Amino acid sequence: MNLAFRIAAIILTMLFSLAYITTRTIAPEYDFKHTTVGVNSDVEVVFDDMAVPHIYADSEPDAMYALGYVHAMERLWQMDLLRRAGAGELSALFGRDMIENDKYLRTLGMRETAIRTVETLESTASPEVLDAMKAYLEGVNAFIATKELPFEYRLINAKPEPFTLRDVYCATGYMAYSFAIHLKTEPILDWMKTALDSSYMADLAWGQAGFSHIPTDDTLRDISGLASRVHALDELRLVPQWLGSNAWVLSGDRTASGEVIFCNDAHMAYASPSVWYEAHIVTPELEYYGNHIGGLPFPAIGHSRDHAWGITMFVNDEIDFYRETIEGDRYLHGGEWLPLEISNEVIEVAGDDPVEFQVRKTHHGPLLEKDLAMWWTFNHYPQNRIHEAFYGFSRGSGIESFAASAELVHAPGINVMYGDSKGDIGWWASAKLPIRPDHVDTKVAIDGTNPANDPLGWHGFDMNPQLVNPKRGFVYSANNAPQPSDSVRYPGHYYAGNTRAAGIFEALSQPKNDWTVADAQSIQLDHHSPVYRQNAEALVAYANAAGVEVEGFMLGWDGGHLVEDLAPTLYYRWMYRTIQGAMYDEFAGAAPEGSAQEKFESWHRTIVSENSFPQLLANPKSPWWDDVRTDEVEDAAMIVAAALEVARTDLKEALGADPSKWYYGRLHTVVHRHAMTDAPLVGDFLNVGPYAVPAAKDALNKYEFKLEEAVNYDVFSGPSMRIGIDFADVDAAESILPTGQSGNVFSPFYDNQADLYHAGKFRKQRMDRADIEAYEIARAYFRSEDSKE
Repeated sequence: MNLAFRIAAIILTMLFSLAYITTRTIAPEYDFKHTTVGVNSDVEVVFDDMAVPHIYADSEPDAMYALGYVHAMERLWQMDLLRRAGAGELSALFGRDMIENDKYLRTLGMRETAIRTVETLESTASPEVLDAMKAYLEGVNAFIATKELPFEYRLINAKPEPFTLRDVYCATGYMAYSFAIHLKTEPILDWMKTALDSSYMADLAWGQAGFSHIPTDDTLRDISGLASRVHALDELRLVPQWLGSNAWVLSGDRTASGEVIFCNDAHMAYASPSVWYEAHIVTPELEYYGNHIGGLPFPAIGHSRDHAWGITMFVNDEIDFYRETIEGDRYLHGGEWLPLEISNEVIEVAGDDPVEFQVRKTHHGPLLEKDLAMWWTFNHYPQNRIHEAFYGFSRGSGIESFAASAELVHAPGINVMYGDSKGDIGWWASAKLPIRPDHVDTKVAIDGTNPANDPLGWHGFDMNPQLVNPKRGFVYSANNAPQPSDSVRYPGHYYAGNTRAAGIFEALSQPKNDWTVADAQSIQLDHHSPVYRQNAEALVAYANAAGVEVEGFMLGWDGGHLVEDLAPTLYYRWMYRTIQGAMYDEFAGAAPEGSAQEKFESWHRTIVSENSFPQLLANPKSPWWDDVRTDEVEDAAMIVAAALEVARTDLKEALGADPSKWYYGRLHTVVHRHAMTDAPLVGDFLNVGPYAVPAAKDALNKYEFKLEEAVNYDVFSGPSMRIGIDFADVDAAESILPTGQSGNVFSPFYDNQADLYHAGKFRKQRMDRADIEAYEIARAYFRSEDSKE
C-alpha cells in the first residue's frame, strides 16, 4: 500500500468518524422529553413519517410553546436568516461581505417599523394573539438554550441570540420586501422613460400614458442602479423570495363529491431548506394543519376540518419613489425647506469593528439614493396587524369572520383564498390601498417637492377586489390583474401575464361538474404555455418571411415543456436573442458608457419585459425593430431571423451541433441551494439536486429562470408546495414540499420529499389520530414542572 493511499484511507476514516459523531450530536432528536415552566400542562407531539409534528395540548399557549420548540429544532438557521434580513443584521453572522446589503436593508425601514409595531402591541393586539406569539417565542428560545445548535453555526463559530417580538415583525418585513417587485421595476422604467423617445415606451406593456412625469432633464440622476442592487441581494439566496402563486377554490356544485375543493401552490425562490414548515395543532378548542414561515408563529396557509385558506401575491402598487430636492440636511417641499429626519445606525460585523452610517428620511420615506425617497405602505400605514390576520385565518368560524381577518392585512398585499365545509368559497385582495392623486404616475419617480403629488389617505376595504360564492362556482388567483386594472388604484404593469390565470379560468370554465382533487392536481402540473406557443408561431412566421427555414420541431409546437422536448430549448434562446436584437441598440445609445448590458439585463428581468414581448411581436412597425447603430432600416423579420442564427450558435456551443439532442432537460434544471452554497467543501453537501423538470418559465407549473448571455435555464423559483383538499374527506388532504420538512442536513427528512416533488407526486397531510399513529416515527413530550411522572 503506497503512502498516498494510506494517507487517503486515514483521512477518509477520520471523515466518516467525524460524520458519525456529528450526525449523532447535531441531527434532530424526535424522541425526547423536555421538562419546562413554559407549559402549564403536559404536551404530546407525535411525528409522522414525514416528520410533521402533531401537537396535542390542553391549551393554545402550551401548543404554541411546543410549536416554537420543534420549529426551531428543524429550521433555526432559516429563522435566524429571515429575521436578520428584515433587520439588516446579516453582517453579524457573515462579516464584512454583508455590510452594504445590511445598509440597504436597514435603510428600507423594516427594522424601525418592527420596533414601532412592538411598542404598541400591548394596546393594539388582542391578549390571545399576544399570548400565543409569546409562547411560540418561549419555545424557540428554550430550544436555543438547551440543545445543540445546527451545523451552520459551527461552520461560522456563531450562536443565535434569543428571539423577540421584534424579530417576528422583522421577518414579516422581509416577507413584505420580497413581494415588492416595484424595486426591480420602477428604477429601470424611470430611466427608460427619461432616456428614450416616447414612441418606444408606447410599445411596451407598462400601463397608461397621460400621467404627469418629471420632464426629461440631463440633470436628473439615473436611479436604475437600484434594480441592480436588489438583483444582487436576490442572487445570494439567503432567504426566500415570493415570486408568484396559483390558487383556486371550487364550490360543491362543481365537484364529484359535492363538497368544496381547495388548491394552492405558492411560488417562491427555491432554497434548502424549502420555505414551509408543516405542523398540526390540536387543543380542546382548536385544530388546524398549517404551513409556517420561519420565525412566524401563525400559518399563512392551512386548513382545519371546517375551512381552508391560502394566498397568492396581490402585486398591488405599494411603493412610490419621490425625487427630492436636497440641500445639506434639509429638503424642499411645498416651497418650504424642511429638516431631514436623520438616524444614526450601527451594524455589528462578525470578526470586525462595528460600522456606523446614517439613514436620512423625508416625510415620504428613506432616501435610497442621494435625492430619491421611497414611500412604502408597509412603513406608512399606522397599524401592522398581519399576524392578527394570520391568527384569525387559522381560527376562523365561518366566511364572515374570515373576511374580517382578511381586512386586517395592510402589507404585503395578498390574495386570500377561502373554502369551507359549509359550501362557501371566497377571494379577497387584502391590502391597504393608498388614495393617490389622479395625475400621478407611480410607475416612475414622482416630483417630491409638490405636495399635490403626495398620497391622500387610504381606501376602505370595500374598494378592494373580492368575490364570494360566484354563480360560476369557482374563485381563482394567479397574480393576474383585478378589474379594473391599469388605473391609479390597480396599476397594470406589475401583474403577471395571462398565461396562468387564463389556464385556470379556461380549465374551470369547462362544462364539467365532477372535479376531483386529482383533476385539480393535473392543472397544478400543467407545463403548457399558450402564450409561448403563440409567440413561437409569430417568430416562425417572421423567420419564414425573411427566407429562413426553421427547425421542424418548432412547427406546431403546443407550448409543452417535457424534459425530452426540443422546442422549448430553442424557443427561450430565440426569444432572448430577439429581445436583445430589438432593444439592446437603444440601450447602448442612451446608457452611460459601460452600463448598457447591466441596464438591459435589469429591464429584461422585469415582469414588464415578459408581458411586452407578445405586444412587440404583434407590431412589425415598432421602432424597436430598427437597429439605430446602422444606416439600414431593419424590420421585424430581419431581427428575428438574425436572432435565430445567434440562438442556434448558442445551443451548438452548449449542447452540440445536433439539434435532435437539444433536450430541454439538459438545460432546465433546479438545484435547491443552501445559503452556504458557495462555501468550500460543504456547499454541494448542503444543496439538494439537480433535477430536470417538465415545467415552463411561465405556465401553471411555473419554474422561473433567468434568460441571459449564459446558456442555461437554471431554475431559481417555483411552487413552494402543492396543496389539494376535498372537504368530503379532509383526512385525505394532500401536499408536497420541494425538499423536506427538516432544515437540518443530518436529518433523514432534509430532502426525502424532493424525488416525489419533482416527479409531480403528493403525500397526505394527516389529521386523523389513528392514521398519524400508524405512520408514527417518534413521540416527544413537554412536561410541566408541576406534572408527575
